[in-house]
Amino acid sequence: MLYATPPPWVQVPITTPSSQVLSGPLETALPPTVNLVFVCHPVDGDPHFIIRLPGSNMDVCFNIDSKPGHILSLVSDMGTGVVVNGQLISSKQPHKNRVSSYFGIISVYHQPAGVTSCSALIGPQSSASCYSVTISIVKNSHVTVTIDNSIRVTVLLHRVWRKHPVNVDFLGLYIPSNNQYSPLVHGLIGQFSREPEVSVYDVHEGPDPLKEEATMEVKGHTLRVTRYFLLLKDFRHDRKRGSNVYCWFVHNSGKGFIDGRYGDYIMPDLNSFLQTV
Repeated sequence: MLYATPPPWVQVPITTPSSQVLSGPLETALPPTVNLVFVCHPVDGDPHFIIRLPGSNMDVCFNIDSKPGHILSLVSDMGTGVVVNGQLISSKQPHKNRVSSYFGIISVYHQPAGVTSCSALIGPQSSASCYSVTISIVKNSHVTVTIDNSIRVTVLLHRVWRKHPVNVDFLGLYIPSNNQYSPLVHGLIGQFSREPEVSVYDVHEGPDPLKEEATMEVKGHTLRVTRYFLLLKDFRHDRKRGSNVYCWFVHNSGKGFIDGRYGDYIMPDLNSFLQTV
């Protein structure tokens, strides 16, 4: 079911009967502020995550050094029956002896207790089914999936020059902070709906003048972090070039900042719930 009604966090909501299906693209802007954000950088291809922590007034970033074909748990909430997983695809060929990976498919799956499951698959062959999943599409731009009017996910399409020798088209994922999860929510992004206490101190210049180094204390761990200005990109407003994000970068695939290690978040299929971390 394709609805042209925008989600309320994009602009003022427009009342539309649930049985009315509208056609045509919806030209709306992306939300100016999103507290939980995932961004995939198009240069080196590692899946990059940017987490906004409003309580600490900072952005924390990490990447996931995974392999093409892997499916990563982004949001897993057994309480609401919602799963958001992403599958990685590879670059066209190795660059500097390394194969880059990008998100090529995003799966949004909903299976409330006692009700037939619903799903939205966003990728080369997009599809959706069931009444509880609403999709708003802006042609050649982005797709917003809304579940039960309480959980929203926006997926951006990032295109590259089709004759580029290495890079491929990929997807970026943006998740707002007001999603109504249950206390059971987890995943690489979902776990940060409960903001951890973060302390950053001993900030000093690093060997590179474009970087600062510091110590971060979070979840009982003491981590060495680096603040870059030119490493990560936010593509909400400029899908080709993106805007620079000034964040504290956690090394080693987010070790110490995420629960467990990144390998714990590799799923067997696109609709799998995260079991334990």
